[in-house]
Amino acid sequence: MNYKHFLFGFILLSLLLTACNEDNLTGESDHFAEEQSEEFIDLKRSCGHEEHMDKLLQDPNYKRAHEEKFEKLEIELSKAVVRNCSDPIIIPVAVHFQNVTGTNAACLAQLVESQIDVLNKDISGTNADINKWRSQAASYFPGISNGEACVKFCVATKNHPSGFGLSNGQSAITVNRVNGDQANAWSGYLNIFVRPNLGFLGEAPLGGSGNGDGVLIDASTFGLGSGCGNVRPEAPYNLGRTTTHEVGHYLLLDHIWGNGCNVDDGVSDTPNQASDRSGCPNLGVKSCSSNDMHMNYMDYVNDVCMYMFSAGQASRMTAYITSSLSNLVNKAGSVCDEGGGNTGGGDTGGGDTGGGDTGDGDTGGSQDQCSKVTTSTAQVLSQTRVKLNWPDVPNAINYRIRYKKQGTSSWTAKTLSPSVYTVTGLAAGTVYQYQIRVRCADGWTGFSTVKTFTTNGSGGGSSSCTKNEISFILTLDDYGSETSWELVKENGQRVAIGGPFADGQSGKNITKDFCLPDGCYTMYVDDAYGDGICCDFGNGKVRIRDENGSLIASSNGRFGTYTYLDFCVTDGLARFKGERKDEPKATSARKF
Repeated sequence: MNYKHFLFGFILLSLLLTACNEDNLTGESDHFAEEQSEEFIDLKRSCGHEEHMDKLLQDPNYKRAHEEKFEKLEIELSKAVVRNCSDPIIIPVAVHFQNVTGTNAACLAQLVESQIDVLNKDISGTNADINKWRSQAASYFPGISNGEACVKFCVATKNHPSGFGLSNGQSAITVNRVNGDQANAWSGYLNIFVRPNLGFLGEAPLGGSGNGDGVLIDASTFGLGSGCGNVRPEAPYNLGRTTTHEVGHYLLLDHIWGNGCNVDDGVSDTPNQASDRSGCPNLGVKSCSSNDMHMNYMDYVNDVCMYMFSAGQASRMTAYITSSLSNLVNKAGSVCDEGGGNTGGGDTGGGDTGGGDTGDGDTGGSQDQCSKVTTSTAQVLSQTRVKLNWPDVPNAINYRIRYKKQGTSSWTAKTLSPSVYTVTGLAAGTVYQYQIRVRCADGWTGFSTVKTFTTNGSGGGSSSCTKNEISFILTLDDYGSETSWELVKENGQRVAIGGPFADGQSGKNITKDFCLPDGCYTMYVDDAYGDGICCDFGNGKVRIRDENGSLIASSNGRFGTYTYLDFCVTDGLARFKGERKDEPKATSARKF
């Protein structure tokens, strides 16, 4: 439900409850008054997260990358790293106000400061109202601790992207300069897009990419205090917790209820819950034969009644940052200054100057060592297919390749993330030209020097794969002698087998390439002992990639005797159908 739809009926009550605090922009204690909870108990939070993800996952490339995030996460979680919170992970932040009227840069900068302060306290478990958990709620959840992530969000203050009117010492705050929820020029930052009248309180991807994406927040829920112009926090969502909720999504946290009692949110210490809770429920209410953790930031209750992440959620967020958001962590050192000034905001002129293609000029950020592609190779696979390879460029966001028949003027272009691409549908015996460019944090570099390749002639033939090329990568644990694999077509025909392998090769990759006819297949990976290949004796895993290096299917290695990966390939396109596996047996008695 859109908060704006019910605000009118309660506007007088809202004004009475907030008027006494209008002069207190950053004060915390006054805003955590229990009196709010009963007055707004029937008002409902709304989040556009699920609809947003449904749209994103329609892109098969995004879907593959999204699936790979979970593989990386599982490996990182298995490491059980304990971080010293005196040296937290720093995440740079940029805030983009949109359709803002009736305010000034100084007021907005103070509003941003209040919101980031809330976010930092919430994620680190140092918020004032965490005492509600310790003194009241914790007893309803034996054995569960609140989360205290060693993460700090920093509004960037230097080395800003050009074109936004910002100088060193000013905060990374733009006003009416960026539209939508993607600002490519601000890659490497957690972007917070603040806009009035969204129709919902906020939305975010389930696991951000740091490629100019971010979280979208309604202007009625951002920051603390009386607000600035038409950016004005309004009860019962006026304590900054919508941003905490959406940043949770960005760091791969799902809603606390998952998808009902039988579908978990992926975090072991959050109890199952049938659906969302709203208002301020009583402690001890149940929906799945256990107490609902409705005070969790990932539920839908009023701001004053949400005050904690679980320890498992904190670990998951930290592991996700480490495994998938290194571009943000690496950026922080060059743009964040913990002692820097906070007077920014730029001018308030209109126009969208953030995120467009900056043309062929070489603007690739030298600070990040992101630069033009200088070398590449073209491997001719057949009469119609050529694989292009080039070295990974440090801190590249993505790449764009373009190619054309020599002597023509029309280019065909493709944007992608891996530094490899197989061009298909080419003419036999034909000379082609190609170039590659790089998307850096500050825009596109120029294209590389024009190079050529010639496809095989119509009578030349080729021994290379002309169907569906895939690669199977098996990462071993310490007990390779227990591991074997088998690739089988859906009709039961065996394609290939491998293993067992020598022991003591933990971390070694076994790679096998296949050229498969169209159809559906199953990759069987077996462990004779029954404890899988991860994680007590090495971080073994299974991956299947297509000819462009994109992940088709994967297993994190946590199975018992078997894991089966089902997939289909047709005309060079691959589709993952699912994983079937059993549970691992106990490993406590094992010795290597």
